[in-house]
Order: sequence, then structure tokens, then C-alpha cells
Amino acid sequence: MRLPLLAVGLAIILAGCSEPSIPTEPPKLTDPPEVATSGFLTAYTEQTISMSIADLRAFMKEQPLTSFLEPTENIANPVDGKVIQGEWPNPDAYRWLQLSDGHYIIERILENEGDFFKYQVFVFTNATGQGVEQIVGEQRFVPVDGGTRFEWTYNVLPTNFVTRQFVRRSMDELETYISGGLEGFAAAANAVAAEE
Repeated sequence: MRLPLLAVGLAIILAGCSEPSIPTEPPKLTDPPEVATSGFLTAYTEQTISMSIADLRAFMKEQPLTSFLEPTENIANPVDGKVIQGEWPNPDAYRWLQLSDGHYIIERILENEGDFFKYQVFVFTNATGQGVEQIVGEQRFVPVDGGTRFEWTYNVLPTNFVTRQFVRRSMDELETYISGGLEGFAAAANAVAAEE
């Protein structure tokens, strides 16, 4: 359960939408929507890390990316989680994550290969659910001279044209959030690599 998703726990607060009440228990698992392939608003970040892909993925199991994220005014961090179906981190495994603001998300793993990781977030108990149908996250690990380029793409699918305008306003904050997290993670990984 320590695999760094981060899909996980992003709460994009939509302007003009009231925040739903904080739930008293995790949401029930529902059928996910079909995984979208277009219509996204996208946040992207990358860092080069002085490790092989295998070493980097091993480091991620010990130091999950989520632990390097810093909450923003409108984005809460995941603080707890539980696998609710399948075997984590295999494809078709599901888990809920509780956010620091008391809300929850549900995510599932779509793909988990040595150089590629893909997941879908599709249940949001916070205001995000009023304007976002799903989020599809992708992490690619590309071999480069001296290490691995870690590419992180966060694809957000608004529910419709109207909510798309509100979600668009949150994308810079989202990109800052994931960029800061990956930068901190890369600094920690590179420090470990320098000691070896």
C-alpha cells in the first residue's frame, strides 16, 4: 500500500461549488467509469534521478512519493488508506484513501510494469466530485544517461463543458503540487544514490 500514487488524494476545490459534508466512514466501492482516453486537462512534471529504473522503483516502495507532497490551499494530502479489493499493487486492485481534510477518494491500478505505472481515481467525496469524472495518472520511467527520467502525468477529466472552466483554473495549483512532490522525492533519491 506504500506505492506512491497520488492520485490519490488530490482535492481540487472547484470555484462556485460548496464543499460537501465530511463523511463519517469511507465510501462504498462502485463500478468505475470506462477509462477515458481524451478530453483531459493535464498537469505534468519530470525529474531525472541518478538510479536505474529497478533501483528507483525499489526506492519508491520504501519512500512513497506521497510522503513528499505538500498540501496547498485547495489540495489535501492522503493520510490513511485501505485496500478494498484485489492485491495491491496489481492491476484491478482498489483502495480508498482518506485525505487530511477528512474526505476520501477511491482509486484503482490499471497497469503496473517495470517502466510504467497507471492508475484511475474515480470516487471523490469532496467538491472535486462535483466537477471531475475521473483522474488518470501515469508514471513513466525512461532510461537516460546517468539514471532515469521520472515523468508524471496527471490527466483530469471534467464532467462537462461548464465544470471544465472551473477545473482549468485549478490546474496550475495541481501542477505545482505534483512538481513539488516529485522534486522532493528526486532530491531524496539522488542523495541516497550519491552515498552508494
